[in-house]
Amino acid sequence: MSTGKPWKITYFNGRGRAESSRIILTEAGVPFEDIRINSEEWGALKESTPTHTLPIVETDEGLVLSQSAAIIRYLGKRFGMRSDDPMEEYRIDLVMNIMDDLVDKKLIPALFEKDPTVKAEKMKTVEANDLEGFMKLLTRELNEGGHGFFVGEKLTIADVKVFTVLETMETAFPETWAKWKDIREFKERIAARPKIAEWIEKRPKTWW
Repeated sequence: MSTGKPWKITYFNGRGRAESSRIILTEAGVPFEDIRINSEEWGALKESTPTHTLPIVETDEGLVLSQSAAIIRYLGKRFGMRSDDPMEEYRIDLVMNIMDDLVDKKLIPALFEKDPTVKAEKMKTVEANDLEGFMKLLTRELNEGGHGFFVGEKLTIADVKVFTVLETMETAFPETWAKWKDIREFKERIAARPKIAEWIEKRPKTWW
């Protein structure tokens, strides 16, 4: 039962692993406190969090949720962005897992490399060797959806997850971005949804 408390999302000052949760609540029309902390504040907070990771989401019932993938799936179920159909649920999870592979295995090691020379080489390698395969997979799944969404006829957490990753890819890999019209148009459609467009306009501007 809701206690009327405000929802809270705590993360660093970036889109990263918290942005899907922010967008889901935004699209659902649920107000939330967007709490952004620095590394020093995280050091003081870490031991008190459920799994010693960010983001954490505090619900209107006072529950503290942890682990971004689990949070997204919980929010999707609570706010009608999943499906009751087993095959659609499978396809939602499939797309989510494709994006996790892309982010965790390819994008993060390149984008967060601290040595500029090594980073440049990693970025080139990812763009040359990996991105085309992932973009083909995404295009296939988007076309399989058939209605402008990845699964079904409405926005799901799969769409939100893909959108948040594409926001980073658009600026990080412009050559790849220019080649995939269906994916660009998908991102533009999601960004144009009124509540999401308003959120994008007012949120802090960060590179990741």
